[in-house]
Amino acid sequence: MGPLEGSGCPGPAGRELANVVALWVRYRAAVDLTMRLILIRHGESEGNASGVIQGRVDFGLSPTGVLQARATAGYVATLEVDRVVTSPLRRAADTAETIAGPLGHGVVHMPALMEYDIGEASGLSGAELRQRFPEVFTAYSTGRRPTFPGEEGRDTFHDRLQAALGEFSAMEGTTVAVAHGGVISSLCHIVVGLDIQRPGAFHVGNCSITEVVRDRAGRLVLARHNDTCHLRGLETFADRG
Repeated sequence: MGPLEGSGCPGPAGRELANVVALWVRYRAAVDLTMRLILIRHGESEGNASGVIQGRVDFGLSPTGVLQARATAGYVATLEVDRVVTSPLRRAADTAETIAGPLGHGVVHMPALMEYDIGEASGLSGAELRQRFPEVFTAYSTGRRPTFPGEEGRDTFHDRLQAALGEFSAMEGTTVAVAHGGVISSLCHIVVGLDIQRPGAFHVGNCSITEVVRDRAGRLVLARHNDTCHLRGLETFADRG
């Protein structure tokens, strides 16, 4: 299965107002909007722009990333937001500060939202990875999922994100959480019950919006994924970090 690109920004063609209203009514009846988690990937970073795997390397935002963060701030300012939390890595924290400013909120750093630690692969391009770790690419070609030296490990990553989801689920109101592509994609896997050992099912663009809500039975529901309507021509889809 290829990556799910999510809602993007679909045009109005073929949509009937009655169908949209009916879907909204069913949605509102099914969910408990006292808990709303808005996940936002950071704007394009210098690492994204140069095409490297970032991991924990602390890149700042590129000029395009700064514009994306401002556009996202304009959209989020139209919402009722109770708190803003972020990964401490600079590309996420700078995005979060831009978003929080118009809201009048401070930003809380949440280490559990840091990007997956890819170990010694951090900061390398695809060509550099193949040159330094040919055995890892050989293993991938045979269907195995090896790890790079110093890598965090998918089980540890899963436990970290599962704990973060538990914290978010206990929060009332609307939380904006700025994080990373690997984190948001894996949170989507967990919410819908897919194995995060099989990454890549959920694509997450820079400054895209993904939303998780709680239904009336107390279960978490993926309500929106990879929404980039607010970016209006500023979309970038770097898939690393």
